[in-house]
Amino acid sequence: MWKESLIVGIDMIDAQHKQLCDMTEKLLRITQSGDAEEKKQECIHAISFLKDYSGKHFAAEEEYQASITYSDIVAHKALHRAFIATVGKLDQKLKDADYDMPTVKEFAGFLTTWLTYHIAGVDQKLKKKERLSEEKAAELSSYLQYFAQSAQDVLETMTGSGDSQIDYVTWPGSKEDVRVMIGLVGEKKGEAIFTFSRELIFSLIKSLTSLEITEIDELAYSALSEVSNIISGHASQRISASGRESDIKTPRIITDFSGVDNRSGFSMDTAFGRMAISVNVV
Repeated sequence: MWKESLIVGIDMIDAQHKQLCDMTEKLLRITQSGDAEEKKQECIHAISFLKDYSGKHFAAEEEYQASITYSDIVAHKALHRAFIATVGKLDQKLKDADYDMPTVKEFAGFLTTWLTYHIAGVDQKLKKKERLSEEKAAELSSYLQYFAQSAQDVLETMTGSGDSQIDYVTWPGSKEDVRVMIGLVGEKKGEAIFTFSRELIFSLIKSLTSLEITEIDELAYSALSEVSNIISGHASQRISASGRESDIKTPRIITDFSGVDNRSGFSMDTAFGRMAISVNVV
């Protein structure tokens, strides 16, 4: 997982990020080992380390931000707290499931996706000690444009590929594709529906984890849910910045697509495959 593009340029933070990535990579290897029962104790150790060490890292990173009077420390802390809350829920789920492999894969999928984006995107702002901010979205004329720009930004940050092309026509996808729905609340209510092609799913997971997966399992579902969550969160921030209150609900995988209205949307061709987002608000 660790690569040069993740370097922030602050030795202490980079060293801690590398440890988090190395242990996450170890956990990913365990999920693909094929002998889950034998690896159970290793798995528990890796998860315990990641949970405890991420808290210590956040504390150290926030202390550094305070020392330089980082202008967006409040928002950055909020991201850390949200991560800790999610990990707490997943940790309880792992214990309840006795660390079975599907639940471990769900944890690993979320962790890999969140860490990659947070380090490659959010933490990079520390290089210039600048304020975390999105470009003013006043010129964007519709929710679709907010989501399109956010999808391009997030995928480029996570994968390093900026070759995506937007086409403002809907793409229904097929039964083999994965769909994630996120509710939208605020001034407008509705939902955003993400459709990920199998080609994109396999390529995206390989880009994030270096794993060659051949089936869509809990790791993939968890990663796709978090990708959708990050994109929707950024779009919601842009919408709020334009003067319209906006927030999002928890993502969920949807299997029954027959009653979903996807007339208002766009498709996006990326270097990894095709995806689409439809947005419906009232």
